[in-house]
Amino acid sequence: MIWIVVAALFIVQIISFYFLALLYTKVSKFDDLEKKQRKLMVEMDDSIGAYLSELKDENERLIERLATREHESIAKKVDSSPRVSKQELAATVEDSQPVIPVRKSVVPVNLALKSYNAVTTAKEPTLIVDDDRTRALKMHDTGQSIEEIAKTLGKGRTEVELILKFR
Repeated sequence: MIWIVVAALFIVQIISFYFLALLYTKVSKFDDLEKKQRKLMVEMDDSIGAYLSELKDENERLIERLATREHESIAKKVDSSPRVSKQELAATVEDSQPVIPVRKSVVPVNLALKSYNAVTTAKEPTLIVDDDRTRALKMHDTGQSIEEIAKTLGKGRTEVELILKFR
């Protein structure tokens, strides 16, 4: 009778070791998954940071271009206007911050209206045009480099990398 109890306890102990091993493998899988998630989050943060810094650089270049155009237009006004002396105007230009003029353009609104009317009045079904994401993925699948894709689509290199990464 004791042998039966000992054998039963031995079997229960083997089964408990088996379940402990199963639980250990499950926990290690979750740990690996958690490490992969952390690595992916770090990569995403780096990619977004690079994208934002590239966007900031592009915005700064745009502001510089607009400022130089503003200075050029002021210089043209000086050349055409004999009433104000060039020295006075140059002093005011140097002292002032570059002002970016805000103009309402009628052309984009007209173009938008024309395209809207063309779409609403079109009776033939139009072909579906691939968006930039689909085009980038197709170009990458054909073996084109990231720089070539960025030039073709008119996007930044980092933006194309993000598109390909978040496939």
